[in-house]
Amino acid sequence: MAQGAILEQCTRHANKLEMKLDPSLLKAFRGILRDRSADPALLAEAMILPAEDYLADQMDVVDVDGIHIARRFIKKGLASELETLFAERYTELSDGLPYSKSSGAMARRALKNVCLSYLLETQAGESLATSQLDSSDNMTDTLSAIQGLVLMDSPMAASALSEFEDKWSEDALVMDKWFSMQAVQPGSDTVNKVKALMHHPAFSMKNPNKVRSLIGVFAVLNPTGFHAADGSAYQFHADRVIELDALNPQIAARMASAFNRWKRYDEGRKALMKSQLQRIAAVENLSSDVSEIVNNALR
Repeated sequence: MAQGAILEQCTRHANKLEMKLDPSLLKAFRGILRDRSADPALLAEAMILPAEDYLADQMDVVDVDGIHIARRFIKKGLASELETLFAERYTELSDGLPYSKSSGAMARRALKNVCLSYLLETQAGESLATSQLDSSDNMTDTLSAIQGLVLMDSPMAASALSEFEDKWSEDALVMDKWFSMQAVQPGSDTVNKVKALMHHPAFSMKNPNKVRSLIGVFAVLNPTGFHAADGSAYQFHADRVIELDALNPQIAARMASAFNRWKRYDEGRKALMKSQLQRIAAVENLSSDVSEIVNNALR
């Protein structure tokens, strides 16, 4: 239902028509938020909107910006219309009890943080996220709050990320999450943030986990960043594929696969991606791993 609603609004946006919130979807969400009998984990899953990359798979020609705008419109509309219910459920689930790893506690945290993700589309969201961050005693609540602040481009995001970095700088796996949270921030400027993060002491091109958590996440999970219309991210990514090929051809091949669906985009993006694939293919002594991926994509 959410997929249909978002894609319909994407079409309306492309045709310069006013976007509208689907009454059936609104009714469904209202019912979910009032449900006190179903498994909270199931309710949480039911309210997670389809990801932009999944929505792109449903289109013959991917409308990168239209998908992002339509999805944001639906989420913001649901948050606005159902703010009271989201807030009630969020408050109810913020019980202040000590952290527990029981399945019931995990389910309640999941639903609470989905509610927070919608409330972050309202004026109350930033305050709720910072309050949750201050009182958090577990990584799930902490990451959800920080990621929410980053995605809404809150002025509080920088300090939250800085404090997280100070606390977890010695934990390599947790720092992978720190890189990823920043790599998914929507917008054409994120490629410059990714470039800057490559100079961070915790990042290394020789570490596959770091490459995947920053460069890989940016290319695969940040459509408006990776597919910026000017092609700057394509050039950046191709540079990284070439650099990685000399260090770790297997990882380089995985990174190169981000270009695999280039033919499904608009003419401008297709031309830009194709030129970068051709540039990679022309590299002297290119590994067989990367060569296979790139030449298959070109064919």
